[in-house]
Amino acid sequence: MKRGLLVFLFIFLTSLASAVPTLTLQHSETQPGETIFATITTVGEFTKEITLSDIKFLEGRKEVFFESDIIFYNNTFYFYTYTTREGNFTLKISNILYKESNELQSITIEQPITIKNNFITDEETNETRTEILVIKPGFIRTTDEPKLKFINKGTSILNFTCLENEISLQPQESTEIEIQQHETFSNLKISTYKKFSVPIMRPAPEDIIIPKIKHDLKHDPDLLLLELLTKEKSTAAITLFNFGDENITNIKFTSDIEFLKIEEIKDLEARGVHNISLTFSPKTPGHIQGKINITYTQYEQGKNLSIPLSLFILPIGSTEEDFKISAETCEDKGGAICTSEESCDDEATFTKGGDYCCLGTCIQIEKDDEDSEFGWLLGLVLLVFLGFGGYYLYTKQKKITPKKPNEQLKEFSERYSKRLAGGLQRS
Repeated sequence: MKRGLLVFLFIFLTSLASAVPTLTLQHSETQPGETIFATITTVGEFTKEITLSDIKFLEGRKEVFFESDIIFYNNTFYFYTYTTREGNFTLKISNILYKESNELQSITIEQPITIKNNFITDEETNETRTEILVIKPGFIRTTDEPKLKFINKGTSILNFTCLENEISLQPQESTEIEIQQHETFSNLKISTYKKFSVPIMRPAPEDIIIPKIKHDLKHDPDLLLLELLTKEKSTAAITLFNFGDENITNIKFTSDIEFLKIEEIKDLEARGVHNISLTFSPKTPGHIQGKINITYTQYEQGKNLSIPLSLFILPIGSTEEDFKISAETCEDKGGAICTSEESCDDEATFTKGGDYCCLGTCIQIEKDDEDSEFGWLLGLVLLVFLGFGGYYLYTKQKKITPKKPNEQLKEFSERYSKRLAGGLQRS
């Protein structure tokens, strides 16, 4: 009984787990020359291959180059890069598409990475030295040459263990080890001043194929990422492609972004292309994530598609530099995240995770004079309209009010007298 309850709780808690992809670094500290090992995983399902074009290293806002590679295996992306110099960088992986609860989602991961030497001081001589092991490549596929290269980039003799072999390298010395892979997947353990783990895989064809969501209606871009200014209309466009052999009909757009206006179209012909115009009119700054939902009919079936949106909004007059995202969290900066009904009375900035962080105090938004004046005018027009309506109903009711009995008798008598006088004249 107890075991059955535990199994139930495990399944229940697993079902609640978020499918948001996670980047996991093998080590939290990195020296120049060391190999960065990382994985990107999800409990859901990836729907788009992550390629090297999606991965960037940024130093501030400037992109820098580090040699890297990535591979997909068994619903996990394995990634490595060779670092070359000290500095504070941001590893940015853009537009990761995945499915959660059978719905298309998108996320961009940004991971701060500090690369610096770890100097070791000799207690006897008081001299400093470094221990740095370079491992190439960062993973092995059996389709590649199954060899690992090790280089001592430090300033002292480096000892390490690999495949039960004790190896010693002088500074700047290198060696190669041939790797025999018999299992489908394994991790090669390397032990030295820190422990490294190198993935070695013999992937079957189905393990390197990224699942795709099949739609005859496709869109570009996969994720709409925009920088907007408040109280200023901005336009953008998405392109719809009908790859099917039949027309797409009954196209309808909806969005959870209130200040977004979407151009309407009803049909899209087979093999047709159409650019959809989008107009944004934001009133308050912040980072807003939403989506455009598209419902349509094709092959006599109702279908739907979602386009993720990520909008970074700043007050009018802001510059491109103001859109820079800090590597710190809002909590690290001692700020607060205002609600949609609040505004910041001081400086605000985008922090790690895309939060719009107020470095002052969040205060309640008051309606501006234009809104108050418009509301007063609208109330006056409504009052006049109700007045005229009431007068119209009153006069109409007055006209159809039943006449009193003596009035009805008098009217009947007059009509009868006229009718009688006419009859005498004819005779």
